[in-house]
Amino acid sequence: MNVLINKNLITLKCVLFCFLSGIGCIYPFLPLHMLSVGVDRGEARLISAVAPCIALLGPAILGPLIDRLSVGRGSTGGGTGPSGSGRLLRFVTAVCLILSAVFYTLLLAVPYTERHEARRPNVLFKCDADGAFVMQEVCSEGMRCNRWEGEKTGVLAVTDCEYGCADDNMTWVMEPFNTTTTTTALPPMYNSVANATPISTLVTDEAEDDTDYEQYPPHLCYNGQCLVYMQHAARLRVPLSLLAPQPLEDNSTIENHWCTYTTDKLQCPVPAKRLEQLAEGGACSPAVRCRVLDPYDEPGGVLADAECRLVLGDPGYTFWTYFVVRALADIWPTAALALLGAACVIATRETSLGRGDVGAQLAAGTLGLAVFPPLAGLAADSMPDNPYLVPFLLHALFMIIGALILLFDKHMPLSTPEWWWHTATGALALPMNAVRRYGAETAALCAVLALLGALWGGIDCYLPWRVIEVNGTWVHAGLTSTAGALPAVPALIWAEALVDYVGHSNLFITAFIFYCLRFTGLANATTYNWIVVCEVLEVFTLSLVWVTAILYFRHLVPRKYTTTGQALPVIAHFCIGRCIGAIVGGMVSLGRAHTGAAVWGALGAAALLAAAAYLALYHLLLAPRCAAPAAPPPHHLLQGLNANGGSNGNYSPMRVYHEERSRKGHFRY
Repeated sequence: MNVLINKNLITLKCVLFCFLSGIGCIYPFLPLHMLSVGVDRGEARLISAVAPCIALLGPAILGPLIDRLSVGRGSTGGGTGPSGSGRLLRFVTAVCLILSAVFYTLLLAVPYTERHEARRPNVLFKCDADGAFVMQEVCSEGMRCNRWEGEKTGVLAVTDCEYGCADDNMTWVMEPFNTTTTTTALPPMYNSVANATPISTLVTDEAEDDTDYEQYPPHLCYNGQCLVYMQHAARLRVPLSLLAPQPLEDNSTIENHWCTYTTDKLQCPVPAKRLEQLAEGGACSPAVRCRVLDPYDEPGGVLADAECRLVLGDPGYTFWTYFVVRALADIWPTAALALLGAACVIATRETSLGRGDVGAQLAAGTLGLAVFPPLAGLAADSMPDNPYLVPFLLHALFMIIGALILLFDKHMPLSTPEWWWHTATGALALPMNAVRRYGAETAALCAVLALLGALWGGIDCYLPWRVIEVNGTWVHAGLTSTAGALPAVPALIWAEALVDYVGHSNLFITAFIFYCLRFTGLANATTYNWIVVCEVLEVFTLSLVWVTAILYFRHLVPRKYTTTGQALPVIAHFCIGRCIGAIVGGMVSLGRAHTGAAVWGALGAAALLAAAAYLALYHLLLAPRCAAPAAPPPHHLLQGLNANGGSNGNYSPMRVYHEERSRKGHFRY
């Protein structure tokens, strides 16, 4: 009678527990940590999208490398005989855990930068027959005016244009506008807001009415074409080519707290009759002034991005430092996830006489993912001055403990694949060529996992931001991981039986349906409690999907390529899929609630559409074509099964591939 607990697998469970505990201590807080060091949301979205692409280098390189070196070392994989402990696999996995601890801890050393909200300095506009001036208020003492080489071309939106007398001190230009003033009704020739007319046809003295000079509205002429301001409520987009002020000998260009930018390509001629009226009060320098509208937000504005910003540190240096360190850091846990998946497959020893126990190993690790994220969040809440110190140190601690277990435990059953194909008595050894290589099926499965990963990344990359937006804390951010991981523990314990009963493809279809429910719920979530309810469904969209992928690839890929086979779902789901999800999900974090709800709603609809397409394609097209006739196994295998008590002489195909319709070899699943 077999014992209920395999003592050889206890240390593997401990390694998985440490690995997922370490992951849980930092991953719910990484999106928040990016913002805390001064990376803005646009840069954070870029990091979230690019880092998974770089992270795929880990499993893509280490998976095939370990398979190749293990075959070269012979049947023991670095161990000592059939029960060899897979020294190479243990060593490389331990190195990945240590490097993960090192690089994520380095994120704490990224230089801090602080960018305060931009202040919008006042902007004034004056134009006369010789040229135009745009004056911008300085932000603070000691500020230098914005400078650029040559001319800067753009537009300036103006309103409330009026004639007046300018002076050297710009007194009239700085006077408040009378917003209640209205203009006299204009003649039919000026019946549009912005009427572009050639400067040669501008109103002349002969055409003027001596008594009603108000029929001549201000003209703003740029490169020979005049824009006519019609009424105070109008919005006139004036083209400009501005020259920046040149620095004086003392490198100062600020006079009276204003920066003055000039152009001679824009003139505002004043009709003679209008000039006479202005001159009645004494000497006058006729000019036109206008109120400037949205100088920093106008599309194509000549002053776009000229706001006042208080910046501490170097934002560019902070971004690139964080980007490089984070991209390198993500490589190692991603590679470790693939290697640990291979370790689970190898250690559980799925043979021709029984099912392995991959789910139970993952359940032990998932328990750590459920327990430690809220504890790390509690530590962060209790240290507001340095909230991320404890979570990152806990991550490093768990990774190092897991690495030490891998390095010093030589009894972990991680021998190379050739030894798996023996039955319990060692009497039968099935040849490796009995395994068909389902290349097309492997590619199709990778595509499905990439799509599921995109849906997962659309939520996971930015969910902590959403938690904070609904007044959540770091503890609440950690509890979202607990909500998804805790129900997964019992589900994973019986995962292999569930996959055997329901079928691989049906579980993937179910995951798409539950993604639809999650996105729909998040699109309408306005409180933290509703977010937690949506996260409970992650057991169907991540945990069961992941164990199903491990078990599926365990059968699709030849055993001598086990590590490569377990690297493929990691690359598809957690790298390529996460990258796509980060790009699409980034639109949720644009700062507009209606945009986020619309994006999540659209992703929910896409998930439901994918489920329907997968269901129809699989059950109506692929499954019937892949059905295999029920044929008895080879006679010598049937005798071997009878001899070991594994059969009563009757044979029925196992559920290995396409839910009872095909068999990969004759190995029990």
